[in-house]
Amino acid sequence: MAILLSLITLITLMLSGAAEDASTLTVIGDGKVLVPADTIFVSVSVTTEDENITQASIKNADALNRTIEALVDAGVKRDDVQSGRGRSVQSIQTSSRVCNNSTCVIVADKAVSQVIDQVSIRFDAKNEALINRSLEVARAEGAEAAISGYALEDASEALAEARKKAVEDAEDDAEDLASAAGLVLGKRLDIFEPSYPQVYQQPAGLDPLDLNMMEIFDFSWSGMLDPFETGTSLEPGMLEIRSQVVVTYEVSS
Repeated sequence: MAILLSLITLITLMLSGAAEDASTLTVIGDGKVLVPADTIFVSVSVTTEDENITQASIKNADALNRTIEALVDAGVKRDDVQSGRGRSVQSIQTSSRVCNNSTCVIVADKAVSQVIDQVSIRFDAKNEALINRSLEVARAEGAEAAISGYALEDASEALAEARKKAVEDAEDDAEDLASAAGLVLGKRLDIFEPSYPQVYQQPAGLDPLDLNMMEIFDFSWSGMLDPFETGTSLEPGMLEIRSQVVVTYEVSS
């Protein structure tokens, strides 16, 4: 890919020089920054099985509400409990194989409905004590609880650093290409950002309702991150900010 970009760049250089008195060189620069998340999301879910789906739903909703109240009593802010809830409902049929002297038949034992309700809770990543306490409280209430995602809500510094590295990368490539062509790199004429910088995270894990599988978002959607596979292996809780710029320079012989 780097060779292809270099060839395209050199072609751009030759065409620009033929069309104008002052030749130009256009390059692409990439910048990446690794930063720790400042926000952690914990997924809490409860499961109930009952022959009556209505009763199972009522019992499960009550169990999740009790768990949330226990978490609030433990120090979780009610505003940090996401308003939307996920629900999964399925029917489970059990059967047994009964045999006599000559034949065997499958006999249905019973069918039960399984209901899973899930909610996501936001935490400050620095408040490890509250996160650990909340996991313990939720599990003590009979719920399942685990970290389901990370976010970077204050991205200004990381964003600026990624852009700075992208511009520096473009200039380094431009100097190398100009030197290879026997030219002198001049002033920067134009800089263009094809898309807003994006942030990537390593998936925290799959939940039964797929609530933590998010699409690609940029920083205009605060805190929403893409669990897209990165080129580097990220430690849990680490995020990668990527910036790309297209820069045009003046070159001379």
